[in-house]
Amino acid sequence: MKKPPTIKGIFVMSHVHALARAKGEKALQELLVRCGRRMRYRANEDVPVRIEIEIIEHVLDMLAKKEIPPGKREFEAGRLHFRNFADTPLGEMALLFSFRTALMRAPWIARRVFRGMEISSRSLGKNSIEITIGNNDYPLEHFQGFFKAWMRRCKLSGSVKAAEKDDEYIYTIKWS
Repeated sequence: MKKPPTIKGIFVMSHVHALARAKGEKALQELLVRCGRRMRYRANEDVPVRIEIEIIEHVLDMLAKKEIPPGKREFEAGRLHFRNFADTPLGEMALLFSFRTALMRAPWIARRVFRGMEISSRSLGKNSIEITIGNNDYPLEHFQGFFKAWMRRCKLSGSVKAAEKDDEYIYTIKWS
């Protein structure tokens, strides 16, 4: 059995910092109560992805102007994840590349973010890439939202289709 995947603390803290910027210290205290665990992680600390999912979903709820319907939560959490990732040094660096180049380098980027997740990317044409993620604790729609937010940030239109096959998530990303 594979070990559960982890994410570096700097990326978990990006969610905590986003909440602090938007809502202040009082919101951080509420987040601490909601999660029932510490909210400070060292930049290079390996934090279980399941903990990060719990934190990001609470942050999503606390930042939302209205309640997010159950069928949209995972997608919206992925969008928030991208926005917060984009504010980290690695995210800022990834955004310097073209959208296509960054997606083709997704395995390299992911090795600096995660441990235990298996990520590959493959070109399907000039404006289409397939990203496969294995040993992934995120819901299927999470990275669909993440990649869609990235596409939007790059001012591109297109689609992100998500499918599950043999315990892997496959994202087909097409843009124009």
